[in-house]
Amino acid sequence: MIYKTRDFVFNPTDFRDAKFIDGAALDGDQMEKGDVIIAVDRLALTANTISYGIAGKTGLIRYLESFPTSAPYARMPFWGFGDIIASAHDDLPVGERLYGFYPLSTFVLAKMDKVTAMKCADMSPARDTIPEFYREYARSFAEPGYHPDFDDMQSLLRPVISTSFLLEHYVTRHDFYGARNIVITSASSKTALGFGHFLTQEHKDKCRAIGLTSARNKAFVEMTGCYDEVLTYDEIDQLPLDSSVVFDMAGNAQLRAAIHHHLGDLIAYTGTVGATHWEEGARDDNDLPGPRPVFWSGPDEIAVLSKGDNSKNILAEIGGRTVGLMMEAANWLKVKKFDNEDAINAAYLDTLDGKMSAEDAVIFDVKRLVE
Repeated sequence: MIYKTRDFVFNPTDFRDAKFIDGAALDGDQMEKGDVIIAVDRLALTANTISYGIAGKTGLIRYLESFPTSAPYARMPFWGFGDIIASAHDDLPVGERLYGFYPLSTFVLAKMDKVTAMKCADMSPARDTIPEFYREYARSFAEPGYHPDFDDMQSLLRPVISTSFLLEHYVTRHDFYGARNIVITSASSKTALGFGHFLTQEHKDKCRAIGLTSARNKAFVEMTGCYDEVLTYDEIDQLPLDSSVVFDMAGNAQLRAAIHHHLGDLIAYTGTVGATHWEEGARDDNDLPGPRPVFWSGPDEIAVLSKGDNSKNILAEIGGRTVGLMMEAANWLKVKKFDNEDAINAAYLDTLDGKMSAEDAVIFDVKRLVE
């Protein structure tokens, strides 16, 4: 059987130049050993997704090479679920459900290896450009407590909680840099909420989590209970004059400068994590008071976790940490599903333009595109 794909592509030089195009025709009867064809089911769009596009564009992490397409376009990676519909791998039958990194495409061809009871990995050459963590797929039916009713929340939260988990691991590994306050910008983003949640739930005796957000999102962020204190961007001068670590999720150079000019040498470390304010231009941070901001790398922290005696099944551990927060978040996130090409493209553009509210949780129902 031939599976004709529809691919969502965007132009890395102009993120708004995005559209669906006809992709490859995948032949389910002519596959090499180890190949599987996956029908993508649902994918989540978050600020984290846009950050993958930005990191890929700049070359910091070569995400955009993972799923090739014709220049000048690229395929942005998303997290979500898919089902194997054709298989040439003895240990991965048709019907297997996989959670992992996908392009926004109706069908995906993967070359699976490193198969265990819990996971497998796509060893396609194009995916050599990214850390192995991003090549791995969790075998959903083998995961304790898996239930399809929670697939939307898992798609939304499990990937961003991955980053939240890695941030928590990083800052505790460095003993909070000896600082009392952890200042987190773009506090309404799901990665920031997860990070704040872990800090307030697990490390309240060691630090205070302070979220910075826009005035329109302040009430929502406070309602989640993920921070010890929430301030708006207009209230940066109210940040406590105490030793602090800053994690900049917004990627907003002016905001970063305002924090550094207020706290100065009280800042022990500033890490730039994402770019929810994705259109903010680059700025030279060399002249800022305090330590120079540095790019914080999730893949680098994965490498630390995966080393020697510390090696763990990171996907499984993150899955376990997600459950509690997922149950809470279901009370304050509003899932919005988009299931046709025009609606998906419009939702993507609205996300770029900041038109989605902090409560909005965007799910692309990809399987509906082929019905």
